[in-house]
Amino acid sequence: MLRILYFLLLYSFISAQDFQIKYVTVYTVDLSLAGEIETVSEIIAAPGYAKFRGQLIPKRWIFRLFGGERGMIKVPGSEKIMGYSSKRKKYWIAPPGELALFSDKNWDEADTEDEKTAEETSLSGETVDQDTNTSEDYKKNRFIEFANNVFTDDNTIPSISRNFNDTVETINGFRAKKWTTTISTKKNKMLIEEWVVNELPLRDSLYAYIASFVDDEFIENINKIKFSSLDFIGGVDSTYSLLQSDEKTVMAKLTIDSDAGWMESATFEIRELYIAPFNPITYTIPEDYERLDLDRK
Repeated sequence: MLRILYFLLLYSFISAQDFQIKYVTVYTVDLSLAGEIETVSEIIAAPGYAKFRGQLIPKRWIFRLFGGERGMIKVPGSEKIMGYSSKRKKYWIAPPGELALFSDKNWDEADTEDEKTAEETSLSGETVDQDTNTSEDYKKNRFIEFANNVFTDDNTIPSISRNFNDTVETINGFRAKKWTTTISTKKNKMLIEEWVVNELPLRDSLYAYIASFVDDEFIENINKIKFSSLDFIGGVDSTYSLLQSDEKTVMAKLTIDSDAGWMESATFEIRELYIAPFNPITYTIPEDYERLDLDRK
């Protein structure tokens, strides 16, 4: 019944809707023991409507047990936000003040370990990591911590080179220019390649659509890149002089040549960012999902 009401609400607002924006980012990490693990985050939004989806995709079959997908949906006409788990085929209404993505989780009770681990991680790709500019902040970023461990036992100070290529390259439809940063010693090397553009107005519009039902911290976190050359440079040499920039990263690649770390490479990309005709079906829950009643007594 609840899903029918939501569907009717969707159609009552369709006449005012013409377009929606889709934004998809992908992080891929190649770990020495676990292989490649991909985290996909997707936001689709229009005025008053929004859907967020996060998915963890381990490439090695032995780790696929830990894969998972969660999401949340908001439509006009109600302050309530629906959360869902594709793995469990369940959906729920988030209590006021709770993040709908995890409202079903009772961390004091024993969920199966694979579900708990997988579905926590599947959304962490866009909602947890902190970007950095200060020495205190970058220590909180796992990517920076992992990468800087490469030089922990190195007896020499890493050398840093940074070059900008203003030749335009097309990256997933974006006309971007490239920064190449190398941090190295005789034993270890870190290469960071970043393709940047001056602005992403369509993404700014999407964030404006979702600002009414998520807090500023959520938007700030999904807007941050997990790793950047500025972070890595600050991690190995806090005295290195860098000019701050408002450039937007559309792709970044990290490659580590070292026996000291267990992360071999990482990639970030904006895989999709485009406008499309408004489709109300986007903001519905599949019919075969079961309603989960949340008891907060």
